[in-house]
Amino acid sequence: MVNLPMALPESHREPRTEPTADLGMDRSVVVPDFFSAATSLREVFDSRFQRFRADDPDSFVWDYWHVPGQYTYHRTYGDRYFPKPLVRAFLDRLQSWGMETLGCASVTPPWLSYYVDGCVQELHADVPHGPWAYVFSLTRWDDRGFSGGETLLMRPHHMDFWRGFDPSEALETYSLFDEIPACFNQLTVFDARVPHGVRAVSGTRDPLHGRVVLHGWFDYPRLLASEDLQEDKALTRLKLVATTLQRRLEQFDAVTGLLTARVDFGDGGQARSARVLTNTLVSTVGEPEAPGEVITAVLRALSELRLPGGSDGTWAVLPFRLPKATELAGV
Repeated sequence: MVNLPMALPESHREPRTEPTADLGMDRSVVVPDFFSAATSLREVFDSRFQRFRADDPDSFVWDYWHVPGQYTYHRTYGDRYFPKPLVRAFLDRLQSWGMETLGCASVTPPWLSYYVDGCVQELHADVPHGPWAYVFSLTRWDDRGFSGGETLLMRPHHMDFWRGFDPSEALETYSLFDEIPACFNQLTVFDARVPHGVRAVSGTRDPLHGRVVLHGWFDYPRLLASEDLQEDKALTRLKLVATTLQRRLEQFDAVTGLLTARVDFGDGGQARSARVLTNTLVSTVGEPEAPGEVITAVLRALSELRLPGGSDGTWAVLPFRLPKATELAGV
């Protein structure tokens, strides 16, 4: 696990302008041109596959991971493969984006994988690795020497198949799954519970012309607050609010998923605004209005919050996990 402290550095306190993550609707978000040093990461990969460096110990770090009928690709530890400053810069960028967009500042160390002819991930779900999976592409997609390699994500309305069944609709792969190409310097984040896979790669046997990605998961988020709210009285109040709300949400026993909400405070510690950062809530009994009821209950309670020590510019992010986890999320 890679963590940021509860009190973020000054440079990370206020959200930067980012594409909005509507994970509650589409269950995925794609961010192009994600990391300024993506080319440097790719250059390290390229240099270690040059034939004249075949005697370099760093070239002999790959695991051929083959699970018959499920996974076939080459992988290694992404946080050990690249120079430490480069890895730290990438993880800082990923964690900062996660904090601002998802309300989650903790990720698992990334795997680095490459796919050549015959490599594939068959359909699966990443449970219980984390609530969101991330894939960062170092693939030279426009110059690729293969076909396939797209990330497949099952479309949400097909996960409640019969409720929206239309006998006139063609049911082939393209209509059942979204296909996300692994474009260079692109971050893809999606609800890890959604059935997904990687379309089989066909063509090149050269890693330099294959599919190359860093991938892992965001951890379940915990309560986060601005530096001004680190005093015991303010944190105690925030934890009490989170615990009380989590218990109130137990009445929604047919809703599952994760909701993160950000509260911004004004003078006197009164909540100035409360908004959803991300929402992966779904009804397990086909009641589409139930997740909205959860959101309404949370935002109403947070908008009425008055916090000791709160002042204009202070903020907190509270996560709510349904059904209630063994260890309460965010507390």
